[in-house]
Amino acid sequence: MMVTLRVRAHRAALAPLAVAALLAAASPLSAQRPTAAPRPLSLTDALRLAGATSEAVELARAGAKRERGQQAQARSAGLPQVNTTLNWQRQLQNQFAAVANRGGGGGAGTGGGADSSQADNPITRIFASPYNFNFGLIASQPLYTGGRVAAGMRGARYARESADLAITSAEAQVQLDVTSAYYDALLAERLAIIADSAFVQAERTLRQVQLTRNVGSTSEFELIRARVTRDNQRPALLQARTTRETALIRLRQLLDLPADQPLQLTDSIAELPVPASAPAGAIATINVNADSVLAADPRVPGEVSRLVAASDTAARARAAVRQAAYGVNVAEQQLRATKAQRLPQLSATTNYQRLAPTPTVLPRSLSDFLPNWTVGIGLSYPLFTGGNVRGQITAAEAGVVEARQRLKQAEEGATLDARLAALQLTEAETNWQASIGTAEQAQRAYAIAEVRFREGISTQLELSETRVQLQQALANRARAARDLQVARKRLELLPYLPLSAGGASVPMSASMNMGISR
Repeated sequence: MMVTLRVRAHRAALAPLAVAALLAAASPLSAQRPTAAPRPLSLTDALRLAGATSEAVELARAGAKRERGQQAQARSAGLPQVNTTLNWQRQLQNQFAAVANRGGGGGAGTGGGADSSQADNPITRIFASPYNFNFGLIASQPLYTGGRVAAGMRGARYARESADLAITSAEAQVQLDVTSAYYDALLAERLAIIADSAFVQAERTLRQVQLTRNVGSTSEFELIRARVTRDNQRPALLQARTTRETALIRLRQLLDLPADQPLQLTDSIAELPVPASAPAGAIATINVNADSVLAADPRVPGEVSRLVAASDTAARARAAVRQAAYGVNVAEQQLRATKAQRLPQLSATTNYQRLAPTPTVLPRSLSDFLPNWTVGIGLSYPLFTGGNVRGQITAAEAGVVEARQRLKQAEEGATLDARLAALQLTEAETNWQASIGTAEQAQRAYAIAEVRFREGISTQLELSETRVQLQQALANRARAARDLQVARKRLELLPYLPLSAGGASVPMSASMNMGISR
């Protein structure tokens, strides 16, 4: 009786020791963490920060700005073009000056008089001036271009609208990436808590076996087995903590936060489920109806249908499909503009100048400026280009074919993407509904198994298996919650997201499996 009471007293002291062991195991990592107060961060705050700092969104906005500039360039081709010129010129040698000098130095006689008259000619003096000051205005206006300018303007407008869609698509992709990273961090935190709890449970089991070994109630084999089980749980603990830190680093990177900024994620990974009620009555038979067992959860189709109906999953509504349609329009306008090169082009020009030929460096007054104004209409027609125009038309026709095929591929990909997104949501919703109550039952089973082991009714193997089941149930529940949240967000943003390579993306929680050992 004294031995029994002493064992129970030692068992009562195990809980504080287990907590101390957990704190000791966590102390190396805790010492490395920043001591600054953690920053509270909700999913709404994360989405707001990402929208203001995302490089992908800024690149899309820069592309839209470039397209607006090109649209302005295309529009300017149909508007008047006015240029101004200002020119100062010094004549080092001039044939007109030579004629004037020769006429001024001639002798008497008829020939000399003729030369002198030629040198005094005003036209000769103008062209013989050593300095010339020229100011001019040149204006041109295309009158007829065969539709080339109009086609270029329409093509530039379609390109700009496609670039605007690229901004919306980039913003939607950033929202999905941040949502996924946020719930990945919550999932990693949850898995780390599960790993901590499993390590504490293994440590408590080891201390119970050590205590019973000291009083001679347990063999050395059971003690060694409990110690190995505890040691095997340590790698899973360290892996879970590393995964948690990795998820937080990725989230900070997406939000452009300092790498050492502690974060406190305030949102929950999912709403708390309602525990499933146990079936009433005793089991009447052990026969299993395969159809009823394999039937889908009746709650899932209605929830999936509601979410799908709230999102526009039509292929024509996808941003990628609309961009591809704009690409077809741009290619068609490019073909039209290229074909217009075969047509004549008509333009009007005018050139107004004020010339000031003076013997001094600069004109002395405004009266020294002489007017010169011309107006003209020009017509150009490509008679022979050596096949250049025909080659450009052939290339433009190929561009139209490529754009139409890309549109068809985008429509098919959007249809497949929508179906896979609905399937992914169905899978996530099914897993979430299936996890309701499982974790609570596993927790209850482990509590019973721990009591049975403490009282000597069951073996350490039964306790270890029950602990593994509890870890798996808790981890599966956390992963199902994360996948459900991401699948809902993806379906919500589906009309604006770019097409994925192979349809809906694989749940990222698949890469966050926590190692579970016995």
